[in-house]
Amino acid sequence: MKKEYLLLIVAIIGLAALLVYQKKGQTNYQLPKLAEIDVPVDRVVLEEGDHKVELRQVDGNWVVGPKSYRADNARAAKMVDEIRKLQLVALVSEKENYQLYELNAKKRFTVKLFHGKELLREVMIGKNSASLRQTYVMLKDDRNVYQALGNLKSNLFAKVSDLRDKEVVKLPSAEREKIDRITLERVKDGKKELLELVKITPEPETDSKTGVQSDSKSTPEAEVKEPKSATVAGWQQPDGTPVAAAAVSGLLNAMTDLKCKDYLEDLSPDEFKEPAYRIVVKGGETELSIAFLDIDGNEFRALSSQVSQPFLLPSWQAKKMVKDFTDYTGAKKPAPSVKK
Repeated sequence: MKKEYLLLIVAIIGLAALLVYQKKGQTNYQLPKLAEIDVPVDRVVLEEGDHKVELRQVDGNWVVGPKSYRADNARAAKMVDEIRKLQLVALVSEKENYQLYELNAKKRFTVKLFHGKELLREVMIGKNSASLRQTYVMLKDDRNVYQALGNLKSNLFAKVSDLRDKEVVKLPSAEREKIDRITLERVKDGKKELLELVKITPEPETDSKTGVQSDSKSTPEAEVKEPKSATVAGWQQPDGTPVAAAAVSGLLNAMTDLKCKDYLEDLSPDEFKEPAYRIVVKGGETELSIAFLDIDGNEFRALSSQVSQPFLLPSWQAKKMVKDFTDYTGAKKPAPSVKK
């Protein structure tokens, strides 16, 4: 019995020593409490290395850079929201080894939120954690490195070109339905060619016996049948020659909510007075156009009537709009010549 008591006492002492050791190894600290931002953020300053850019709100929309280009409102709002709701989850380092976390001056990304001239929050953003679920950050006037919840760096940009609104054609579905005329212009073998496309409005269905237009309201409830599928409007040339409706639909699909790859600040809109290819669509109160300087290559230079600056489209995107006329008319393309 004495031996068993002795072993029990040794075990208790060992367990107590382990608990004391673990408690000493724990780091006791209190995370900084960030002041709540309860006023609108109307200015954002972003810095990364030698790049610095400013976003400002004008009439409820974000603009970017000294020329006040339209900014991507969704991207700007997400950026502000993430920094406004910044949540610190752990203290990582007090040793000022910033390079390890990409928080040194050359690597870090600094975000400043303002309300007018009042600085609301300043955060330095480093690299993501290994899990990509947290980001290493520093606060203004605080030398410590913390972990913040979320992958913050994925939505931060310090170049005007990355923050601009890339939408160059806006064609809402309601306006698209009213489009009833399309004009295509191209220069081929030094000559300008035109192709006019007009929409055919389907006639209302009539009763085959009486010749009177059917009216679902006057039909007895017992005689109501399953509704027929809506008749799809067709397209034709002004002389009545039919054209491929699928090709027209593909063109309008490509023009709907069109976004460019980048803007061309060094190219003047005057260069588009004699484009290689132009598309003009009209209907209702809508009239818009897209002109192309290029009809081949990996990138097409273009200009829309809805923006004031030329832009770039990748070829796969542009070729959905820059089509051969035969894609609409159905005429056979000439067979390629074969060298003997």
